[in-house]
This record gives sequence, structure tokens and C-alpha cells, in this order.
Amino acid sequence: MKKSICITAVLFATAGLLAAQSAEEIAKKAYDVNQEKTSSSTISITLIDKAGKTRTRELASYTMKDGSTDKSVIVFRTPKDVQGVSYLSFDYPDKADGTSTDSDSWLYLPSMKKVRRISGSNRDDDFQGTDFTYDDLGNRSLGKDTFALLGEENVNGNDCWILEYKAKDPKAKISRRVMWIGKANYMCYKGEYYDRQNNLQKTLTTENTVQVSGYWTTYKMTMTNVQTNHVTNYEIKEITYDKNVDANYFTVSALEREIVK
Repeated sequence: MKKSICITAVLFATAGLLAAQSAEEIAKKAYDVNQEKTSSSTISITLIDKAGKTRTRELASYTMKDGSTDKSVIVFRTPKDVQGVSYLSFDYPDKADGTSTDSDSWLYLPSMKKVRRISGSNRDDDFQGTDFTYDDLGNRSLGKDTFALLGEENVNGNDCWILEYKAKDPKAKISRRVMWIGKANYMCYKGEYYDRQNNLQKTLTTENTVQVSGYWTTYKMTMTNVQTNHVTNYEIKEITYDKNVDANYFTVSALEREIVK
């Protein structure tokens, strides 16, 4: 009897060890959480300055998986002063040795009829007046960061790991990100962003994370710059997965010809 109890205890202890996950494993699963072939969405972005003045923009977003490359394109529909501004990005998998491969990104400004290449050093810049960076809009390479598990916490009823993403580049504008990753689905429920001096710069909150066509989707994200008191609300109005998306949208010439709508 005692032997059986001991064997059972060992089995439970072993199961606990097997269930434990490293920070790197959690980060990888969070990165891979959705593997849709395509997506199409309509998004509302509301900018709120420190005086409480608001500006609302509507944009369309399309994604497509092309082999191991994740392609995405965003185009502003309204208001008129930003209508037609579009952004194209190709995110590549990390190299075999785990180091990152820089994304290829382009921004088209219709007022100048010009496409501008976004370099890797600019991906921590804010995107078109929002509090989200270019990196936030794509899939930031895991090879750019080191990872540490800081603890666990429940966020709005969701048990989460607290995971630190620390930039390997000492010149990165965002030196580290702390994310609350859901244990049940590997989605982010909360975030903190720190500047080069390791001061808190931005906070992220999320709402309404649900499954759509089998894919986990967060319908609303709010990014607050605590240093400037500027806020960006990002809200998905409609989204579809794995429907036909024109592959020609994901080209620089499509930006120049303004065919993405």
C-alpha cells in the first residue's frame, strides 16, 4: 500500500515537471497561437490626446500566409486626411540558429505618391500617430528578445503567466515588454512597455477575447502612453478568416496603384 502511494506521488510529481513550461516555450506558443491562412478585417482606431480630444480612423487589414512568410497590408479608409495611407509588411521565420530575420516593410503616403521603406531600426516607432508601433502590427521575431518568467497572475478571470520579453538590441527604443499570457489559450491579456531607461512608457489592456472560426481573436485593445497621456483604442468591427484574399494586395505596386481598399 505504501509502495503504491509512493509510486502515485512520483507519477504526480513527474506530471507536474512535464507540465512546467519555460519562458521560451510560452513565448513560442504565444507566437504560434493562430495559424490562419488569411484574414480580412475592418478596424476602428480612436486617438485620445491628453486634453480628451478624440480622432477616429477606419482602416482595412488583410493577412496571408505565403509558405513560411506572414504577409499583411493595412490601408486607411477614413478620414480624408489619411485616406489611402497603407502599410505592407513581410514577417519571416527565425533562422535555424534562432537569430531573427528582419521584416520587410513599406509605407505608402498618397499625398507624396511615394513608398517609403521602413527599416528595422524604425519598427519601434509609433505607427501613424497611434500608440502602437510597427512591430505591434506584425509578428515581432522571437529572435529579437530574451525571455524570463516573472510570475503568475489572474487578469479579469484569466490565469496568466507574466512573461518578460527583453530586447537584445541595447539601442531598441522599447527595451522590454512584460506580457500577461493566458494559460488556457496563450493570448495576451495585459502588457507593459518600458523605454531605454527602463521607465514604464505604455500599458496595454485587452477586452473581448473570443474564438472566431476556431481562431482566438481580441476585439479591443487599448494602448496608453503614460508619459504623454495619449491613448489609442484599437477595435475590430468585423473579421473573417480563411476566405479568399487577393494575393496582389501584398505587393509594393498595389500600394502605389492604391488598389487595396
